[in-house]
Amino acid sequence: MPPITRERVIEQLRTFSMFADVAEDDLATIAGMLNHRVFPKGTFILTQNDRTSVMYLLISGRVKLSVASPEGRELAISYLEAPEHFGEMSATDGQPQAVDVIAMTETEVLALEGKDLAKAIASQPQLAITLIASLSRRVRDLIGRLEDMAFHDATHRVQRVLLNVATASFETRGVPVIEGLTHYEIATLAGTSRETASRVISNLSRDGVVGTKGRRIVVDLFSLRDLVEHPE
Repeated sequence: MPPITRERVIEQLRTFSMFADVAEDDLATIAGMLNHRVFPKGTFILTQNDRTSVMYLLISGRVKLSVASPEGRELAISYLEAPEHFGEMSATDGQPQAVDVIAMTETEVLALEGKDLAKAIASQPQLAITLIASLSRRVRDLIGRLEDMAFHDATHRVQRVLLNVATASFETRGVPVIEGLTHYEIATLAGTSRETASRVISNLSRDGVVGTKGRRIVVDLFSLRDLVEHPE
């Protein structure tokens, strides 16, 4: 992949809500703090307990956030697609990384050192507000998943995962679509088996709540939200 230009860095920063209102000159200053990196598919970008203090801005590709037990069992926390960010917790609190971050496709990022993130926030305080809002959304999503695990069956959990992913897609791209996630990956997020996830998706497709074509799932957000919020 050819070297990234300063103009493209600024253009990519504009796709992130935290930088949307930053003035052009200030955005150019922040762009000068960033390092462009490309990770091949399957690469560990961050590892759990790593002390790297870097926030990554994901500008292309898809990554998986997960944790692993000493016995090697993996729990998928989330899948992120551009434009998204990760690594911000260690970049702000100096503690070890809480999760593994793995490139699920060839992945392109802009890396911002923790000290430079602090400088950017000092000059642009609104960055802190948007970063907090983004982290709050993720915490709410995790709380919702914990509630589902404790109080709901596998069908409801799969529906919730589909709703959350499709809603995020709608908010960032304007279309409620799930792309690139296999039924197995959906199942891991829902804490169930691939067979169960496939059955739930098939039933939703039969009922017209989702439309499937290969690995692309288009979601009727209103119908699916009604199912999730008002289970029979």
